[in-house]
Amino acid sequence: MKKARSYLLLLLLAAFTIHMLWLAIAPLVPYLVSGLAIVLVLGFIYYRMTKW
Repeated sequence: MKKARSYLLLLLLAAFTIHMLWLAIAPLVPYLVSGLAIVLVLGFIYYRMTKW
């Protein structure tokens, strides 16, 4: 019983840690997506210009 309780406590701690990490990262997701889109567009333009 003690081993099962320690596993449940570890699982609860892991879930809490993942939730806190998500709360820290979630506001940055739109900025990351828009930054990736900008980099992809600029890279495509650069690739098309240097292909000539």
